[in-house]
Amino acid sequence: MRRRMLLKGDKTTADGVVLDGVAAGFNNGTPLTYHGASILCPTCKSTGRIVGAGPSWPMTFNGLQVALENDLCICKCNPPPRLLSSQDDMFMTFESHELAGMGLHSDGRQLQGSSNVFDEQVRAVGAGASEGYPYYIETPDGHVLSGNLAEGGHLPRVFTPSDADYHVYWGDEALEKMAGD
Repeated sequence: MRRRMLLKGDKTTADGVVLDGVAAGFNNGTPLTYHGASILCPTCKSTGRIVGAGPSWPMTFNGLQVALENDLCICKCNPPPRLLSSQDDMFMTFESHELAGMGLHSDGRQLQGSSNVFDEQVRAVGAGASEGYPYYIETPDGHVLSGNLAEGGHLPRVFTPSDADYHVYWGDEALEKMAGD
């Protein structure tokens, strides 16, 4: 199996555009992009972030993991759009036995009975959980989701590549995080 690396300017299946690239890694003059990079999504009219989905080898530039085709754009779209690569000369390869060790078939599909990707969505209820209440979510890989609670109390869906904790900040704490304090 082969997964191509993504670049600043690459698109999603919902016509979103990757806005960020690393300063130290390029393909023909165009910066590579990374997990956590911003994506402008015209379909849902929001700014999303790249989250890894599928097999990947560790490869970082300035501490940022390189993003690959078919990673996810976590924006307001449901289901999340996938990333599409515009180039064909930088990629990661995976042999069948390596994929099996990751709980995957040779085409990258999940083996039955195994799960390497976790998908959570919190619904806030009770006092204070009203429309417009600010939230700020940090995932273990540095991904941030922030905004205001929508009607119905659902926070954005959070994807993590492993069984991991993430932090949700509410109210004044969320506003402080959003302001960078």
